[in-house]
Amino acid sequence: MKFAANKVIATVLHARMRQFRTIVNILSLQEIHEFLNDCYAPITEAVLEHAGTIDRFADDRIVAVFASSQEHQAHAVNALQSAMRIQERLTDINITWRTALDFLVMFDIGIATGEVLSGNVGHPEKVQHTVIGRQVHLAAELAKLCKTHNVEILTDVATFNQAKESFGFRELGEKLILGYPEPIALFTPAGAS
Repeated sequence: MKFAANKVIATVLHARMRQFRTIVNILSLQEIHEFLNDCYAPITEAVLEHAGTIDRFADDRIVAVFASSQEHQAHAVNALQSAMRIQERLTDINITWRTALDFLVMFDIGIATGEVLSGNVGHPEKVQHTVIGRQVHLAAELAKLCKTHNVEILTDVATFNQAKESFGFRELGEKLILGYPEPIALFTPAGAS
């Protein structure tokens, strides 16, 4: 069976929870289930509020896609607005879980814009719609770099270029990332303008 897929220009948001291994060792299985749902719900709402789609949940990670359409041309701006809303919603999560956890729940968010392949993958018995490509990988790598750069959100230059009229940014230099022939310029939003 051959699955259909299309190339699209999109912005990929990869949110990655810090200290998930520690959380798994502190909470019971039932509490982990409840905790993840308490995290996923406001993040999903923040994505949907800004015309995004949840691509997948995977333990401590959430991948969302913001694609251009007739209604939503500014997919990079939407992704950044969603990322900032996610960071705001963490306050509620931390209030709910502050007794069980002895630290703040934090999410690092990487955002990358460019061409991805959107389509179904899997087996006829288990099919999943997803996006694949370099930009999906880059968003994940940017999320991993947030802690190193002491920021909550990192974007690539393509996202910066699409959103610079709507947000202030701070450039954080360049970083060589495995699998990319050239250094990647790193930007963090400084707020809406």
